[in-house]
Amino acid sequence: MNLSRNQIIIVGAGLLIVLVVVLGILGIIPIFQSGGQSNGDPDYPTGKVKLVIWGVQDTSASFDTAFQAYKAAYKNVEFQYIKFDSPEKYQETLLNALAERKGPDIFMVHSSWVYENWGKLKAAPAKIVTTQTVAQLYPEVVSKDFVLSGNVFSLPLYLDSLALIYNKDIFNVKALVSPPVNWDETVGDVLKIRELDESKKISLAALALGTSQNINNAPELLTLLMLQSGSFINPKDGSGVFFDANAQKALDFYLQFSDPINPYYTWNEGLDDSLSVFASGKVAMVIDFFGSLAKIKEKNPFLNFGTATLPQLKGALSYQQANVADYWGLAVSAQSLNPYAAWHFVRYLTTNSTAYSQYLQTAGHLPALKSLISQGLGGDNDAFLRGFLIAKTWQKTNYEKIGEILRRTITDILSGKIQRRQALKAAEGEINALY
Repeated sequence: MNLSRNQIIIVGAGLLIVLVVVLGILGIIPIFQSGGQSNGDPDYPTGKVKLVIWGVQDTSASFDTAFQAYKAAYKNVEFQYIKFDSPEKYQETLLNALAERKGPDIFMVHSSWVYENWGKLKAAPAKIVTTQTVAQLYPEVVSKDFVLSGNVFSLPLYLDSLALIYNKDIFNVKALVSPPVNWDETVGDVLKIRELDESKKISLAALALGTSQNINNAPELLTLLMLQSGSFINPKDGSGVFFDANAQKALDFYLQFSDPINPYYTWNEGLDDSLSVFASGKVAMVIDFFGSLAKIKEKNPFLNFGTATLPQLKGALSYQQANVADYWGLAVSAQSLNPYAAWHFVRYLTTNSTAYSQYLQTAGHLPALKSLISQGLGGDNDAFLRGFLIAKTWQKTNYEKIGEILRRTITDILSGKIQRRQALKAAEGEINALY
């Protein structure tokens, strides 16, 4: 049968339509995919998108709700999440992968990493998140850590800060009706709580403070005292550190608790690590992050303890009060082939109320959003949440190495290897060599 020219055109057009439909169903072309344009964003990619995400300690279950809800709206997106257990191993593997251009699209970054590693990160498009948005949504410390030169490089998954953790039974026995609210009250309570045997050996410690190797987060505690004392740590141009007279006072205050001839002596290097001693009921107070509570409960499920806001200097005005924050955020790799979609998801996870709340509940973290922090004030985690709002920070490079230097500085002073003023100046020089 011979077809006319018009019939050939009609048959050809029909076959073309069938071919397009088949290719669309197979996902080869995106006509049936719910991509960015179908959701009102012309910049969102319409082809297939695979986002590889690397994280540390958080399981994939923490993100499942967000993954499923996001894929329901953006059907062209596929997720792969890879979990690392050790932060140290994670950082090493991540840096090696980025060096080989085999890294993930999205990865967790510690709050201390952005200043040193911003060149490896893709700044957020202004259409997705701006510096003003970060300032509105989060406590000030987030802008200090994750915003650099007017660019947003990460959004926080959660926040953590320091609080006073105290043994309620010891406080009751010592007739102390409430935990201390400032450092003057704290040192006063040390005298009321601490017990020494006939040989002046500590039988009941009042406060875990003053050493380096057996205190969780000793570098953070020392720099916290510096910040509370009025030291900015960084010079005005932010290049390196400068330990001024206030920093020296903070060091002296810290060390007094481990000095046997000081009246407030209550801790030494011969004791076990601070959380273990606290869990055993042999020290009345420790200062640590929210994440330490689970470790204490694991060591001693029956310990009767409470939390209180971090002590401040007596008479400190509101702007003089300080805490420190320790947290992780999500960043987008500068090497990602889908940076817009990656940042779009980061914003969704960290700001969508349903997805973010489910993440926090599953992962067991405290919120970073000011709206959720406000809702939690007055609750069980009040002390930590209030710490977020007054947390201060400083620009760091190779923070792990800085921590090692500060720990060694404390140890060298306690061993008599070096004098305090010389030690702090030497530490300043070592740290500045890292910048």
